[in-house]
Amino acid sequence: MLSTKAKTDRQSVRADRMRGGRNKFGHMYKHDRAIKQWGKALIQATRLRPDSSPIWDSSPDQRDLAFTGGPHPTANLHSTPLTTAKSPPPSSLLSSNSPFVSQYQFTYPSDLTIKSEYNNNWASSTCPIATICTDSYDPYSRYFSVQGPRIPQLVLEFLHCDPDELQLRRKIIARLQQEQTGWETHRDPETFSLMCTIADQMLCSIVEWARTSIFFRQLKVSDQMKLLHHGWSELLLLDIISRQILYGKEGSLLLVTGQEVELSDIVFHAGPALASLTQRGQKLVEKLHILKVDRQEFSCIKFFILFNPDVKELEDHGLIKSVQEQVERALLEYTLTTSSQYLSRFVDLLLCLSELRSLSTLMEDYLNFKHLSGEMPCNNLLSEMLHAKQA
Repeated sequence: MLSTKAKTDRQSVRADRMRGGRNKFGHMYKHDRAIKQWGKALIQATRLRPDSSPIWDSSPDQRDLAFTGGPHPTANLHSTPLTTAKSPPPSSLLSSNSPFVSQYQFTYPSDLTIKSEYNNNWASSTCPIATICTDSYDPYSRYFSVQGPRIPQLVLEFLHCDPDELQLRRKIIARLQQEQTGWETHRDPETFSLMCTIADQMLCSIVEWARTSIFFRQLKVSDQMKLLHHGWSELLLLDIISRQILYGKEGSLLLVTGQEVELSDIVFHAGPALASLTQRGQKLVEKLHILKVDRQEFSCIKFFILFNPDVKELEDHGLIKSVQEQVERALLEYTLTTSSQYLSRFVDLLLCLSELRSLSTLMEDYLNFKHLSGEMPCNNLLSEMLHAKQA
C-alpha cells in the first residue's frame, strides 16, 4: 500500500512541482512560485558574488511576472532629515575644551528642530533635545498614507518593532554623560574610543530590538545567540547607513547622537583602512539614495539579515529559513506596489545587500586590528560580539 501511495504521489506532481489533476488554480500557484524561485535565484547569485555591483539601468524581462493592474502611485514615506548640529573634525574631538564634549552636556541650541516620528501628519516639532516629546501615538497610523500604496501586514509588523530614533539618541547621550566622570578623572578619551562607546550602545539597541521582535522571540536562546553573533556587524552597519538615507545630509556622516562629521575630515585624518571603508560606505549610501530606499524597506532588510538560515548549527533551521522567505516575499510585495521598475529595483536592493555584507567584513577586520593593537575598549558588548565572530 505504501509503494502504491508513493507511486501515486510521484504521478500527481509534474516536473515543475505543480500538482496535477483537476487543480483549477494552477496558474495562480505557478505565478506565486515563479516569484519565490526568482527571488531565491537572485539571493543565491548575490551570495556567490559578494563583490558584485548593481547595474543601475538594468531592465529584466517582466513578462513572467506581469500584473493586470499597474503599480500604485508612490507615496512619499520618507521622513524629513533631523536638524542637527555640526561637529568639528575628528582630530579636535574630545579635547578638554572641545565643543563636541560640551554638546553632550545638553548645550544644544534651544530652538533645535527635530522631526517627530510619531506625528500622523509628519509635521516637524520644535523642542530641545533635553525635553524630547513623548506624546501617545498609534504605532501603525504613521505608516499609512490615504492615497499611498498598500503596505503588507508583515512590513507593518516589522515597522512596529523599530526603535524610536529620538529615544535612542537620548539614551546614548545619557550614557556618554555617565562615562564623562571617568574621562575627566583619568584623561580625555580618544576619538576612536568614543566611537566604540557609541557603537557599543547602538549594538545594545540592536540586540534589544531583536530580542523583542516578532519571530525572533520564538527561537531558542542558543539560536538567538548564533544569529546575533553572525549578523551583528551587518545590522550595525545598516543602522549607520540607514540613518544617512533617512536623516543625513550629503557629504557628512550623521551620528546617532545627532552630531554631523564631514566625510572629507574623516578621510583626511583616518588611516588607509578606515578611509577606504568610509569611501566604500559612502558609495553604498549614494546607491541607496538613488533607489530611494525608505524605512519600510530598511525594516525588511534588517529582518532578512537577522534570520540567516546559512548560519551553522542552528537548532530550528526550518523556522529561520521560513521567516527569511516570508521577509523576502514581503519586501518583494512592497516593492511591487511602490516602484514602476520593481524587478530591476528588487535586484538592485539585493546587490546592495551583498555590498553591505562585504563592507561589514571589512569593518570587522578593522575593529579586530584595533583590538589587537590595544586601542579598542574591552569588556563591552562590541568586543564580545567581535570575539564571538572571530572565534
